[in-house]
Amino acid sequence: MAFFDFLHIFTDLFNSVEKAWNKLDPKVQDAVIKGSGVISIINSNLQSTPDVVFDLIEKKYPDVTKENLTAALANVTDKLNVAQGIANPDLLTTIKNLQTYFSGFQGKFWEGTASTASQLLSIALAPDETPFAKVALFIEYVYRKKIKD
Repeated sequence: MAFFDFLHIFTDLFNSVEKAWNKLDPKVQDAVIKGSGVISIINSNLQSTPDVVFDLIEKKYPDVTKENLTAALANVTDKLNVAQGIANPDLLTTIKNLQTYFSGFQGKFWEGTASTASQLLSIALAPDETPFAKVALFIEYVYRKKIKD
C-alpha cells in the first residue's frame, strides 16, 4: 500500500509540473528543450566526431546558430571547469571537450552531470531575466517528456 501512495504522490507532482510547463513563457520552454536536447545529443554520441555531433544538433535544432551554440556551450564548459587553460575554443573543440568530460562519469553521477549541463545550457539560451530555479524545475520533465520519448 505504501508503494502506491508514493507512486500517487510522484504522479501528482509530475502532473503539477506539466500544468506549470503549459503556462511557461514559450521562449523559456524553447530554451529548456534545446538545452536538454543538445546535451542529450552530445551524451548519446560520445564516440562520434564533433562535426558529426554538430550535424546532428543542426538537424534537430536548425534555428540554433553556430555562433549562439558556441557561446552557450562555452558558458557551460566554463561553469563546469571543462576547458581549463583553453582560451576561446571553437565549437568543435568545445563539443569534444564535453564528450571527454561526460565520458568520465557513470550511473547517477553521469545523470547528475548531464542534468547540470542541461540546466546551464538552457539558462544560457533562455531570455536574460529567466531565473535559474525555473529552468531547474522543468529540466527532468522536459528530458522525460520532450527529449527521451
